[in-house]
Amino acid sequence: MAGETVDLKSGAEAWQVPTQVSSRSVFASYREEIRLADAVITRTSLDALPVWWPPDLAEQMAPQVLRRTVLHVITETACHAGHLDAARELLDGGTWLILTD
Repeated sequence: MAGETVDLKSGAEAWQVPTQVSSRSVFASYREEIRLADAVITRTSLDALPVWWPPDLAEQMAPQVLRRTVLHVITETACHAGHLDAARELLDGGTWLILTD
């Protein structure tokens, strides 16, 4: 949103953390990205378009305003957290939320 250009990885490199990278390092990086995103969100109008958009994504999808981007991230996070919880339940048999009639 703020114009920082990034070198996007592709394939497995985009989704897998190298085995030599510690979980502590992964969480520290994640927390730092959250801090940076919060700062951008605080100073940017929800109706603003990104200052920079990856050229190779331009043909696949148009840039979206900040409001839509934030909602997309919330939706993706909730969806993937649900997937992770379902996988955990399959592994350990425990359940957190049980719906009944």
